Order: sequence, then structure tokens, then C-alpha cells
Amino acid sequence: MWRPPALEFGPQQFLGDLTMPRARSISAALALSALVACSGPAPDAEDAAADADAEAADEALGRDTDATVLDDMIETQDRARAVEDVTLGHKKDLDAALEQAEGGAPADEE
Repeated sequence: MWRPPALEFGPQQFLGDLTMPRARSISAALALSALVACSGPAPDAEDAAADADAEAADEALGRDTDATVLDDMIETQDRARAVEDVTLGHKKDLDAALEQAEGGAPADEE
């Protein structure tokens, strides 16, 4: 009985001489190419410098957080900390003036 040529092909004709080490090599190559295709570009030097400047500014303010939805609140707290020394200086001057007005020598504070 005659068979069409398409039915005479078996798995051996499609895969050829595919051995286990060769299959592992092909699988490793496919996995590596997928990883390379999914990776992003390298960061620019300007981006790295900008990130370093932002981190230095945050550390100067005593912050160790990234940008969040609470940044407005954190910035308000940072401004309050910045004027705290001025306010404490005025209080110290007023305390000294009050002490002197009462007739005593200004008390030395810690």
C-alpha cells in the first residue's frame, strides 16, 4: 500500500541526532539569550552622580528614606528641624533677659 511522504517522517527526521548534551547546550543558550534580552541598559554616569547628590542631601537632613507619598510631610518636618535652633536661641535670650530683669545673674545653662 502506498503512503504519502509526509507520513513517513518520524521524530528522528525532525530532531536529527539530538543528544542530551546538545539539548542542554541549546537550552542554556536559549535561557541566556532570554536573560540578555530582558536586561535594561547600563545606567549613565550622570544618573549615578545625581543619585549620589540626592543621597548626600538626604543624609545631611538626617533622612534615610526614598521618595514616597509622605515626602511633603517629611519636608515639613525637615524645615521645622532647621528653624528649631533659631527658636531655641531666642528662648535662651528671653530666659537670660527675664533672669536679669528679676535682679539675678543669668543662669548658665547646660
